[in-house]
Amino acid sequence: MAQEKSLPKISVIIPTRDRPKDLAEVLLSILNQEYLPHEVIIVDGSPRKTAKSVYEAYVQKFEKANSKLKYIEEGGIGLTTGRNLGIRAAEGDAVLFLDDDVVLEKDTILTLAKFLKENPKALGIQPRIITTKEKTGKKLSERIINAVRKTLMLSYREENKLAVRRSGASIYPYPHTKTIQAQRLSGCCSCFRKEVFKTMKFDTKLKRWSYMEDLDFSYRLHKRNPGTLYAIPYTKIVHKESGEARLPSKTQTYMKTVYWYYIFFKDIYEGSLLNLIAFLWAQAGTLFLVLANTIAKRKNKNYRKTLIYLIESHIYALKNLKNIVAQNLEFFNKKLLQAKKPS
Repeated sequence: MAQEKSLPKISVIIPTRDRPKDLAEVLLSILNQEYLPHEVIIVDGSPRKTAKSVYEAYVQKFEKANSKLKYIEEGGIGLTTGRNLGIRAAEGDAVLFLDDDVVLEKDTILTLAKFLKENPKALGIQPRIITTKEKTGKKLSERIINAVRKTLMLSYREENKLAVRRSGASIYPYPHTKTIQAQRLSGCCSCFRKEVFKTMKFDTKLKRWSYMEDLDFSYRLHKRNPGTLYAIPYTKIVHKESGEARLPSKTQTYMKTVYWYYIFFKDIYEGSLLNLIAFLWAQAGTLFLVLANTIAKRKNKNYRKTLIYLIESHIYALKNLKNIVAQNLEFFNKKLLQAKKPS
């Protein structure tokens, strides 16, 4: 007990939108922790306030466990706005951001708190992250696809490495077997010391799902303070990658394209011709992989739609390239905020 009292107090922030069942599951996994956070802040991004009933069902349970459960309305603008609202309300020494569709191991918060205490220079940390659709990497087809993605400057997996590529894509640690210094952290479960937010905030130009907001924030922190971000393997969370409340596929495709362009020119490019070539090669690589899937599964209309949306989204981004480079996303965000989830 004395050791736990000396650990940093953790504030958990959970932005959520129209996923009450997933939210209830993550709250339950927090209540089952060996070391409970000082507080949990639910930031509700649903215009219909769908998280309010979940908050009301769990607030007394947290109170009985000597933890606080708070509720904030965000208004549906986006994930980054929700995180910044949560930061302002947070009372802890460190802030743990969780997606609403994750489940924690019982020792997750305790392990993160201990690491921060034992490593005072660490500004950010994430546990090992697995998905319910985790691929082992043992099959020949998986190894080939990973190698192709590496060649195309897209995101791929490499043992004990968490880094940002010249293209703006990422290298993810798999297998993840030891503590590693990272260049970026994942948004679905990442913990930062509260002092970080005295000079940094999440980019609110990224709306709704805010694609690549985690890379943007943590990579900027890494560039300011190299060697202060870590990924540890000895506790894990499961990211369910819930299908609930997703945006329409066309809107998702446009968001991924436009926001990737934006993040690249904002954080990665830095006037480097090599970086620009890598970025263009990655965009061509994305088109190539979708085209290959469309040909291989030509009877599937969804692949044909995805290819069309992807081509259209690149044309759209290139037409608005001056705005993107100038970090002006109003041309896209007005449409994005009006987008409705699939019926």
